[in-house]
This record gives sequence, C-alpha cells and structure tokens, in this order.
Amino acid sequence: MERELYIGVDVSKRWLDLAYYDGVAVDWKHGHIRVDNKESGFVQIGKWLKKLGVDKDGILFCMEYTGLYCQNLRMWLEKEGFVYGMVNPRKMHRFEPDLEAGERALDRIKTDEMDSFRIAMYCEKHRRKIRSQPSRLPAPAYFKLKRLIAERRQYVVQSALYKQQLHDVCDYDTDGSVSRKREELKSLMAHVRQTEAEILSVMEEDAAIKKNYDLLRSVAGIGIVVAAETIILTENFTSVTNPRTYACYIGIAPAKKESGDSVRGGNHVSRKGFTQAKADLSMACLKAIQTDSNIKSYWQRRKSDGKNGGVVLNAIKFKLVLRMFAVIKRQKPYVEIDGYKKA
Repeated sequence: MERELYIGVDVSKRWLDLAYYDGVAVDWKHGHIRVDNKESGFVQIGKWLKKLGVDKDGILFCMEYTGLYCQNLRMWLEKEGFVYGMVNPRKMHRFEPDLEAGERALDRIKTDEMDSFRIAMYCEKHRRKIRSQPSRLPAPAYFKLKRLIAERRQYVVQSALYKQQLHDVCDYDTDGSVSRKREELKSLMAHVRQTEAEILSVMEEDAAIKKNYDLLRSVAGIGIVVAAETIILTENFTSVTNPRTYACYIGIAPAKKESGDSVRGGNHVSRKGFTQAKADLSMACLKAIQTDSNIKSYWQRRKSDGKNGGVVLNAIKFKLVLRMFAVIKRQKPYVEIDGYKKA
C-alpha cells in the first residue's frame, strides 16, 4: 500500500460532500466534491477516486451516523469493497484538527464542505481503529425493527394524550366528543398491538436477532420494547459489546464533575444520554422490582438505608444492562442464582 487517502463524507438527504486528506497537507482547492445522494452520485464518486490514482486498499472512508440518509452509500461502499467507519456525531463535534498557522479554521467555519474535511482528518487520526474494526451494514431486519419501534412510539404518545383528555372529561365535553376520543384511543391501542405483532414477525426473519431477543426476554423486567430497542442501539450487539459503554451511551453511568478545589455536587448521570432508552429502562426496572426477588430485596434494602429513590433506580438499570449483556455473551437464558440454589 504505497499511498493512503482518507475520505470524509458529510451526509445529507439530498447530497454528499466528500473531501480527502493524505495525512500531510489539505488540498482545500481541489480536495472536495459534492454529488447527489443517489446511484448517479455514487458513480461520480467512483470516477473521482480513479482520478486520484490511489488503489482501493489505500482508501479509507469515514462518515457520521445519519440514519437512513447514509444507508444507500454504505451499501455501495460494501458492494465496491471499500473499508469505512461510522462515527458518533458527538465525537465529531468535539474533534479539533491539528492545523498549521494560516490554515482555514475549521472551528470557526461551519459548512458541509468544511465538515467533510474535518471528518477526513478524523479518519486519518483514527485510521488504525477503523481498519481493525470496520463498519458493516446490519441485517435488513434491523432497519425494519428500527422503523417499527419508532411507529409504535408514535402510537403510544398519541394514546397518552387521549387518555389524559378522557381523564379530564368535564361537563363541557359533549357526548360526541367523548365518543370520538374513546374510538380514537381504541384504534391507537389496536395499532400498538398490531405493531408489536409485526415486530415479532420481523424478528423471525433473522435467526441471530430472534435468538438474542429471546435471551433478552429471559431477564426479569425486560419486555418487547426494551429488548428490541437494545438490539437496535447495539446493532444486535455488534457495534456495542461492553455493558459499561452502553450504560454511558444511554446516560445511566454516573460521572464526576470537578475542577481544582471545585467539586460540583458529587457524581451525577449525564443528561446527554439516549433519553428514550433510559425512560424505557425505567419502566423495566419497576417491573423487575415487582417480579424479581433479588432486585426487590435490593430496592427495599437501599431505600431503608436512606438512599434516594432515583439513585437506587439508576443502580437497578445498570444491573439490568449487565444482565442483558451477560446472557448475550454466554448465549444462555438468564437464571436467577438464588432460586437456582434453593432448587
């Protein structure tokens, strides 16, 4: 591999901005192109790469996670045999390239073109990690599950609004209004059940996803939503394999805030986590407290010690995360140790 190029891709719905960096100098004038985010644009990318005169093995792509917008590009890259890496946008926003004096200041200029150069420099800095752990598209069932979970969440949010309105019925609500709200709520709840049935049907399409789903459901408190959501967020436990990493991602891992003699209130969980997953896990905790004797005794013991309920609940969330990752690692259903010893 004589020469390497690091290609940064800024992805949007309509187009792609690509820029290259060779690890030495930035070609601000000729190192960038913009193409349509569709098949014709991918053909242009292929022609552009040929002009650069670098072997396919010497090219490394990098882009941020942008949901469905980058899916077709990823499919094209895999079909053509290119290596690429996906990066969390939060990491990219914190990244500050080491530029020489007089270079364009990427921290002051915010355009799609500048973002593509920034991503290219990030790609060069993390080239070893990307090559050792290249990204791959998940199975088609993964994307179906992602859309279905989002659809279910919309129905649940809308049904909650109607439940609240029916709870607050007063003398000024007409009979027709109340009847329509009840019918709408009934329809929404039916949609929730139909969506859940389709989620289970989609899981049957992929043996690996279905097996991991069944393993997750063996953990007390883990229902269809948390199990499917965890599979989605970890790409079926391929992109995230460490429970502590996942705990940090969804925002249940306490972190310190201190500077010199200033200690800001001890350890607190981050507000930057994936709040929906954290909220869904809270509901799983409440169910686990009711159904799991070990977690119930832990909850009662910590509460009797005077611990704040939120702190104890967060600790239980982490226990559930550890259990979920444990059953996936062992590929065996969860077994309650205390009950096993008694038996």
